[in-house]
Amino acid sequence: MFQRIKTKRVYELVVEQIQEHMRKGDLRPGDKLMSERELAEMLGVSRSAVREALSALDFMGVLECRQGEGTFIADVSSQLLLEHLAVFVTIDREANLELLELRKILEVAAAKMAAVRAGPADIEKMADALCLMEQDVHSGILGESNDALFHRCIVESTQNKMLAKSMVLLSDLVVQNMRVSRQFLFQRPGNRERLYNQHRLVFLAIKEGNSEKAGRAMVDHLNFVERELICYVSGPE
Repeated sequence: MFQRIKTKRVYELVVEQIQEHMRKGDLRPGDKLMSERELAEMLGVSRSAVREALSALDFMGVLECRQGEGTFIADVSSQLLLEHLAVFVTIDREANLELLELRKILEVAAAKMAAVRAGPADIEKMADALCLMEQDVHSGILGESNDALFHRCIVESTQNKMLAKSMVLLSDLVVQNMRVSRQFLFQRPGNRERLYNQHRLVFLAIKEGNSEKAGRAMVDHLNFVERELICYVSGPE
């Protein structure tokens, strides 16, 4: 009935404000940020919170610190930013859950579309990926690459080029998300087999051409991962 209340650290709120100004265009590549002291006074927070926020944004490649000049908004390509985000996802528990939410939005719809649009060649590719996943279960490795391959095959079988390209751009993030998820999930006995069976049910529904069943199977799979990760996030630091 009740949901766990999540609180954000001060530096995360500072990061969000800077990112929001970047999205609005108030801060553009090459613009110089005000000093730590000025930002702290304007935002009403401590200088340590501002320093932590700037360090996080610098780590993500959003900011560029120039010795003796100050801190500037970096001019980075989308691919480079995604690479930095992939590393950020690896170390940030909340980021993993947020990426999982994004995956649920995209991949549940993709599973439904795939059930309607997938051709024989698409089904064969999914089956091959599923076989590789089964081998990973028996070998005891994390197997995040073949997991990502299976999901990518589903997206590609939708015949929607924009959706497929979006997933390609997110592929590094998705692999990191799966790696972190599996490192935790596999601490629990039986979860390797549970994950494989969840993927198998998604595949069978798509192969049957049952759109609603495919969507439900994908929802069940991602909800399972989300529940397990929430336990991880709620655990001790």
